[in-house]
Amino acid sequence: MNKIYMQSIDLEFIKNYLRIEQEFEDDDIELQIFMQVAKDYLQKVCGLTEDEFLDANTLIPAYLILVAEMYEYRSAMVQTNTKANPLIQRYINSSRKFF
Repeated sequence: MNKIYMQSIDLEFIKNYLRIEQEFEDDDIELQIFMQVAKDYLQKVCGLTEDEFLDANTLIPAYLILVAEMYEYRSAMVQTNTKANPLIQRYINSSRKFF
């Protein structure tokens, strides 16, 4: 089994994770935005520098879930009874520098 590192998660990886054909490029810019927003969010809530984020492999599932949720729910409508994903919170808490 190959070990995955945060540094190796690129657009191609994300498209594979989301089951999007590599040839389909219509959403590439959106996906790149979602990847950047997820990264910035996780860095901020965990208090991590760029290098610390790239070394935080425990955040990979949270990062993938955040990108997937942003892609799936990219419309302007928001459900009123939405709750934070407890799985994401668990990954974040494991990588936070300050509680």
